[in-house]
Amino acid sequence: MRLTSPEFSDGGELPWTMSAANENRMPALELHEVPEGAESLALVLEDLDSPVGALTHWLAWNLPPDTTHLDALTFPGHGRIGLSAFGKIGYLGPTPPEGRHIYRFTLSALDCMLDLPQGATRKQFQAAAKNHVMAWATLEGSIERSGSQG
Repeated sequence: MRLTSPEFSDGGELPWTMSAANENRMPALELHEVPEGAESLALVLEDLDSPVGALTHWLAWNLPPDTTHLDALTFPGHGRIGLSAFGKIGYLGPTPPEGRHIYRFTLSALDCMLDLPQGATRKQFQAAAKNHVMAWATLEGSIERSGSQG
């Protein structure tokens, strides 16, 4: 399984438009080679360099396994969105308080649909997905807030 983006390369610079301080826009993501037998997909975006530990910026699950593209305007109707580390349901783009931070998208193929309500926490998601991950792929990018960026 692979996860790519037409907007940045793995390990590259994230577009500033995806920052909460700018457009708060989820970048386009391309999903490749989902394993046969997958019942659903899940996607997590987290800040790996937060001073308080990895912070969840976006959490989605029960995405159809035939999903090949996600972006700010296309989200599968049956998908569910979880609670970010900031207490909000939905996408919250990267906004490092200072310096450069690395953000990781993790795509997981699951062998089931998760019985979780909209707004579930990352901890609830991890408990429900435990032992159901068939394959996973990551895509990382970094972003830095400079003094000229809001």
